[in-house]
Amino acid sequence: MASTTMVRKQVYLTASQNARLRRAAKKLQRSEADLLREAIERYLPGHAPDAAEIERDSLFRLVGVGSSSDTDLSERVDEILYGRSGT
Repeated sequence: MASTTMVRKQVYLTASQNARLRRAAKKLQRSEADLLREAIERYLPGHAPDAAEIERDSLFRLVGVGSSSDTDLSERVDEILYGRSGT
């Protein structure tokens, strides 16, 4: 979003929303404004996410964690998970 023109907005949050936003921003080491922009994009999608947005997505970080050189894992799932043949 660095090259995007920003428009200043003022919003009112409940005390609980403000506290949750503050904690999330601190935990993720991101600005509160950045988290609000991301929440708006997720709620009101209108464009394809850029690479930075995809990389920040916690689910995207799971991609590849179960990678394997085995090429028949989907065919052998019962054997691998349960120690038995699928048929």
